[in-house]
Amino acid sequence: MLLAATASAARAQVDEARLKAAFVYNIVAFSSWNGAPSDARLHVCTATGGPLDAELARLGGRQLGQRRIDVRRGFGAGCDVVVRGARDLAPPASPSTLVICDGCALPDGSSAVSLLREDDRIRFEVDAAAATRAGIGFSSQLLRLARRVL
Repeated sequence: MLLAATASAARAQVDEARLKAAFVYNIVAFSSWNGAPSDARLHVCTATGGPLDAELARLGGRQLGQRRIDVRRGFGAGCDVVVRGARDLAPPASPSTLVICDGCALPDGSSAVSLLREDDRIRFEVDAAAATRAGIGFSSQLLRLARRVL
C-alpha cells in the first residue's frame, strides 16, 4: 500500500510538472521581445531541479513561430527565457530575458511571471513592470488569463 501511495505521489508530481511546462510554452508563445531575435533558436534556461526540468527539456526542438526551442540547464549568457524555482537565486539581470518563477511571490525583483498552485489548479501571475524592464510584451489574451497582473 505504501508503494502505491508513493507511485501515486510521483505521478502527481510529473503531471504537475508537465502542466507547468505547458504553461511555460504557452506563456512564451504569447510573449514578444522588443528588437529582433538574436538567432533562430529560442534559448530556454532552467534550473528548477526535479520533474519540471525534465518536462521543460521535452520542449527542446519544438518550433515557436520562426524559432526552434533550445533548452539548457543552468543560467548563463544568451538565455531568452529563464525558468527558476522559488528557492533558486534570482538569475543575473539581463536585458531581453523573460524570467518565469515556479512558486515565487511577485514582485520579487526579477521575475515577470510566477507559476502558482491554487488548490488543484495551476495559475500564473504577471509582473508587468518587470516584463517592461526586460523589453518583454505579453498579448492581451495572455494577460486576461492571468490570476493577477501587477
